[in-house]
Amino acid sequence: MPIKTKRELMQELTAELEAKQINRLDEINANCNKDTIQNAIDCLRCSDETMADYLTIVKLKYPGIYNTIIQSNYLKHPFNRLFVYNTARQAIA
Repeated sequence: MPIKTKRELMQELTAELEAKQINRLDEINANCNKDTIQNAIDCLRCSDETMADYLTIVKLKYPGIYNTIIQSNYLKHPFNRLFVYNTARQAIA
């Protein structure tokens, strides 16, 4: 797999954001490193079913945070989707 440039990653990120109908992900921009941008892309490519499983992990580990997250549509929220994705993956690692 060829190494992608940051520009190519940003183009992929933009395409994934458009596909999910999300305006942006907080703190993810061209100033981020490649790994951070790739992580955001992976988060957006994650299926809704997997994200629901990740939300369950957050619910079990952080019930207070879970209650706040479910007050919004976390799958389209600019911060909560990435937070659930990263937190759950960190908890199971």
